Amino acid sequence: MQEKTPQEYVNELLQMYRANAQEIRNIDNYEQQKSNRSSDVSEKSVFEDGTGGLQVNVTTLGRLYPVKNALVTIFTGQKENMTVIETNVTDESGKSDVFNLKTPQRADSLQAENGGVLPYANYNISVQSDGYVEQIAMNVPVFSGVVSVQGIDLLPITAAGSHTAPQIFDEQNKYNL
Repeated sequence: MQEKTPQEYVNELLQMYRANAQEIRNIDNYEQQKSNRSSDVSEKSVFEDGTGGLQVNVTTLGRLYPVKNALVTIFTGQKENMTVIETNVTDESGKSDVFNLKTPQRADSLQAENGGVLPYANYNISVQSDGYVEQIAMNVPVFSGVVSVQGIDLLPITAAGSHTAPQIFDEQNKYNL
């Protein structure tokens, strides 16, 4: 084995330091770009009056793992005769894009139900993914100017036994403001 001179050893350490410093700068640049993208998302989350947002977070039962590539369908009506508003696929963190949806005007959400008119819009969500039982959330409220976040936990078919029909959850609660 060849021994290094003190100068060769110093040069090797300096090269390692420079490489490490460059890697740290690359990480810092990545974090800065990520931060800039996050602020861009918040700017996109500003809605016109009468429009709200809905994002769906899809995980396995117990919120243990995110479910990638789950098909998220926003619809109105019943499952048998639904009107599809929009569809999206979840990313690697189990999140859908933010859906822009029509809602009552913002001023209407500042007062309780008035003459049968809800101060929010109700939408239905269907989530399907290979290997999981379909989940349907009915009557999910969406308010003007707000991004609502709806969590959906998918049950693996292997754990469902013979119960593989869609699981339906009704969010029909009336929300008093």
